[in-house]
Amino acid sequence: MFFRARRALGRAWFDFNCRALLSTPPVHSSDDKLTLVSMLCHGEVVMYLLAVKSFCGQLGRNPEVVILDDGTLTKSDNATLQAHIPGARIVPMTEVTPDHCPKGSCWERLLLIGDLVKNTYVVQLDSDTLTANSIAEVAQCIDANRCFTLLGDGSHPEIEPMVNACARSKANMSPMVQAVCERSFDQLPESASLKYVRGNAGFTGFAKGAIDREKIVWYSDLMRRIAREKWDEWGSEQVTSNLLIANSAAAQVLEFPKYLSYWAHADVPYDDASFIHFIGPHRYSNGFYVESAGRIIATLAKAAGLKA
Repeated sequence: MFFRARRALGRAWFDFNCRALLSTPPVHSSDDKLTLVSMLCHGEVVMYLLAVKSFCGQLGRNPEVVILDDGTLTKSDNATLQAHIPGARIVPMTEVTPDHCPKGSCWERLLLIGDLVKNTYVVQLDSDTLTANSIAEVAQCIDANRCFTLLGDGSHPEIEPMVNACARSKANMSPMVQAVCERSFDQLPESASLKYVRGNAGFTGFAKGAIDREKIVWYSDLMRRIAREKWDEWGSEQVTSNLLIANSAAAQVLEFPKYLSYWAHADVPYDDASFIHFIGPHRYSNGFYVESAGRIIATLAKAAGLKA
């Protein structure tokens, strides 16, 4: 209960300090070869708009935008989204059929990407992200039609054979589904031919044609063999995203610390980062998210000839 109250207060403080964003120009989609996908809830609309505007501003392209409504968006939310991203497609989560995969926990988002990626490059962008500086590596992946992923905190910084990843994970006895899978990969005969990366699904790129529902379901069924009932828990979608990207052609891991998540580590140069994912446990720690957002809003306003 305390965490929920603190999170609600943090959101309210963020929205108050970022209200100038709502005076910045809308993002008009102009690139039908690229699609930006995000799952969104009520309460994170301003946060999401800043994520999109900062990303498009640094990328220098305005993709098609698809928003997966988790079921909590209101009419007012939809109006705000359409005002700032005209033509954005808002998809109710209930319209995404789950196939044989778990329900909830971002699985509908991954399945939606599996449908869209047949015809376009797809970037998955979490709402709690900021793009502060050049993301040339991301642009290169999009242009070359290569998948990419943000790294998890402290992750091995490259795609590697699954058996190596498993050996590295043996000492991690966390009960979380991701840890259970990673330390148990060697139970699968298929592990000898597969690769893995411990990525973060908050920021990923899926090359056109790289994945489809059949692959998503195949990896889900494969992991359920070792995770069993835990496969229905939060975190299984990220494992699948990691597998899909690692086993695609010429996939790229985005370099740390240029691309990172905010864990409020004292020895990490967050000010120098190009892309930051403000994860839940530390999203509002030290006021860094609000400060960074303010700088980006000022830049967006200045570019439009406005006062932030």
